[in-house]
Amino acid sequence: MIHIKSFLSNVYTASTLGIACILVILKDLQFIFQDSPPLLLFLIVIAFSAWCGGLRAGLFTAMLSTAASAYFLIAPYESFHVAKSSETLRLILLVSVGAIFSLIVSLLHKREKQVLHKVMEREEQLQQEIAERNKTRAERDVYISLAKSSTEFIGMCDTEFVPFFINDAGVRLVGLDSVEQGLKTSIKAFFFPEDQAFIMDEFLPEVLKNGRGVIEIRFRHFKTGEALWMIYNVFALKDLNDKIVGLATVSTNITDRKQVEEALRESQIDLNRAQAVAHVGSWRMDVRKNILEWSDENYRIFGVIKGKPQTYQSFLDAIHPADRESVDKAWNEALAGKHYDIEHRVIVGKNIKWVRELAELEFDEHGSLLGAFGTTEDITDIKNAQEALQHERAFLKQVIDAAPSMIFVKDRKGRFILGNNALAQCYGTSPEGLIGLTDEDFNSNADEVARFHQDDLEVISGRKPKFIMEEKVTCSDGAVHWYSTVKIPLLDDDNSCNKLLGVSTDITERKRAEEALRLADRRKDEFLAMLAHELRNPLAPIRNAVQLLKMLEPTDPKLAWSRNVIDRQVTHMARLLDDLLDVARIMQGKIRLNMERFELTEIVNNAVETSRPLIESRGQELIISQTTTPPWIEGDRVRLAQVLSNLLNNAAKYTSEGGKITLSVMRENSDAIIEVKDTGIGITPDILPQIFDLFTQADHSLAHAQGGLGIGLTLVRELVEIHGGTVTASSAGIGQGSSFTVRLPALSMETSDTESVRAKSALPMPKFRILVVDDYADAAESLTMLLQAEGHEVETADCGIRAIEQARAFRPQIVLLDIGLPDLDGYEVARRLRTLPETRDAVLIALTGYGQVEDRERSQSAGFNHHLLKPVNFDKLSALLAAP
Repeated sequence: MIHIKSFLSNVYTASTLGIACILVILKDLQFIFQDSPPLLLFLIVIAFSAWCGGLRAGLFTAMLSTAASAYFLIAPYESFHVAKSSETLRLILLVSVGAIFSLIVSLLHKREKQVLHKVMEREEQLQQEIAERNKTRAERDVYISLAKSSTEFIGMCDTEFVPFFINDAGVRLVGLDSVEQGLKTSIKAFFFPEDQAFIMDEFLPEVLKNGRGVIEIRFRHFKTGEALWMIYNVFALKDLNDKIVGLATVSTNITDRKQVEEALRESQIDLNRAQAVAHVGSWRMDVRKNILEWSDENYRIFGVIKGKPQTYQSFLDAIHPADRESVDKAWNEALAGKHYDIEHRVIVGKNIKWVRELAELEFDEHGSLLGAFGTTEDITDIKNAQEALQHERAFLKQVIDAAPSMIFVKDRKGRFILGNNALAQCYGTSPEGLIGLTDEDFNSNADEVARFHQDDLEVISGRKPKFIMEEKVTCSDGAVHWYSTVKIPLLDDDNSCNKLLGVSTDITERKRAEEALRLADRRKDEFLAMLAHELRNPLAPIRNAVQLLKMLEPTDPKLAWSRNVIDRQVTHMARLLDDLLDVARIMQGKIRLNMERFELTEIVNNAVETSRPLIESRGQELIISQTTTPPWIEGDRVRLAQVLSNLLNNAAKYTSEGGKITLSVMRENSDAIIEVKDTGIGITPDILPQIFDLFTQADHSLAHAQGGLGIGLTLVRELVEIHGGTVTASSAGIGQGSSFTVRLPALSMETSDTESVRAKSALPMPKFRILVVDDYADAAESLTMLLQAEGHEVETADCGIRAIEQARAFRPQIVLLDIGLPDLDGYEVARRLRTLPETRDAVLIALTGYGQVEDRERSQSAGFNHHLLKPVNFDKLSALLAAP
């Protein structure tokens, strides 16, 4: 049997029954209506069908009503034939009005369902918002700490480019005195003048259009006026309705990004805090009499006139329609024994308030339920504050996620409490995917993870920030990046510490640049060493040939002049090579000083002897002036003589022929002073401040070009400074000559030692068996001729293997050994010679173009007794051979 209720629930069945009922009524009352029964009465059933079943059901009912009327109510009866045209019009009117009526009613019903659906969706959305707002305050505190710890330039403005926020780091960076001053400064003024038009007219409008923009641009330092290069990262700020309300920037200072030092400064963010003022009223509900008693504060909260009688129904009427069902359910559950604690909205006039209600049940002495006593707290301000906090949270999250640095918060166990987009991208996840996990879950390098955790515990336990200049981080894709990290402890209200804030800036590009610089520096050293070697090789036979010419003593003055010119130029080229390598070593701190105590006159005499040939060749007059008691100093004789000879050579080069050079030596208080004056071309005021810089020459014009590498004065300054002294230059201008003054610390008279006189040996030089090993034929042949002229027995070898073979047969007492040989290098040959009984005690002298400190150290460790540079000074070599 079909249940009657189920049967009637079918709209078509119900409509058919409704039509049948109207037919019966109209048929019974036909004596009243005669031949014109009111057919529009069927509109009641048509409206019902359209409301319950929609347009299709309404049209069905209209057609069925028309057919039933034609068959039962219009003559001839029980026939679909209509005799009168007026009746046909009535039937047409019925079906037309029924169709229109069905359409209107179905649309109204559909609209009501849509409205109801939207109300239910809004109710669900509000419930979700309430749940999210409860988490807002704690998360907001974390975001505020993050913003305060940012070292980036963070600024915000509205759509009219009027600033309303700038962080302290940004204020300091651009040289402003306070945040207030920054907020009063136009956005345009922050940029370098040449960039202002582009930023204001092109870049920022484009950001407003696209929502984001990044560019490298110059900021202006307000106090110094200097340009600050920044990565200007700008993005649009949106409200909860996705409408652009302003612009924000998280800009990184890249002016000093190649500098190692990276410091983190805490930034202060001046934020407005919402304050909630709670108002609490009391009420008592008598469930037996349905009487609700309110205190004065409760009346005020609900906006009801004091004293107006209240019932449970009037209370429900004041509640927002979307919350009534949930409140009523909570109240009924409370009456059954559940705790009553609920937040909901009430309508007060045209305003909506949020309230929180709590209640406890009351019973009489017999345990019967009387009702409940409760409180009503106005939490509208709290809810508004939570909404504002939610907005601030979204706002700060935009800023932090836009930061290029990795920003994170960890607890004591290393679990991420918060992380931004930069960190999430490194670890191949989303910011939400970081929460609750540790570095170990993303980083495959166990050593890195252990080091990270150790640093975390050190910061948390010690409650002190830690700055990590450089550390490696292995990303999820296996790529290794370098970061500069600061970790800051986050203290709780009780001053305990269980978490930290970290900010890591990617310095991978800087590390690569530093490595490239180190590689370039090493290659430069290798190039200089190779350059010196290759240039010294051809100089060696030239100098040897000159020495042979000296021994022959030609009578032709032109030949003697030619020999002397070649000798001076070879010496000059050797000096240029020495200066070039000396500057490189000094700049890298690789030079070593042989410190001695001696009278300043010694280096003056040595320098004058070195520079006199150049001075005399130009027909210049050298005047030497010194005190009766020359000062004593402590230093390297050779290096200080090099300083003075460079100054004399410089004076000779820039003084015309027949000019005058004055060398003065004196003591002034605790300083020994050397002054070199000339009557040369002088120094222009614009060149004078840079005269000691590398590769600087006093005059670049073709008329006064004197050659040189522009490193002599640089070498002077560096050598003087490492001796604890100073050197200065002065000139009255072009054509007025120049003056260079060297000041060195002088020894007191009590500590000065008596100058030792080195007696020259008058004994004749002994004769030796000498093996010359050099693959450069001219150098080997010329040196052999010189040694043979001195009476030595000499043999030669052009490679390492042949040198070892000849050493076994020749049994040399002295081996002059080149380092750069084609098969075995000189170091290896020396080591093997030391193992042979024939040459175990021989004197091994390295004769090479390699003169770096490390080259000398290698030769010493390989077993060489001496290390001489090409082109060798034959007098020095002879003295070395004559030494016992």
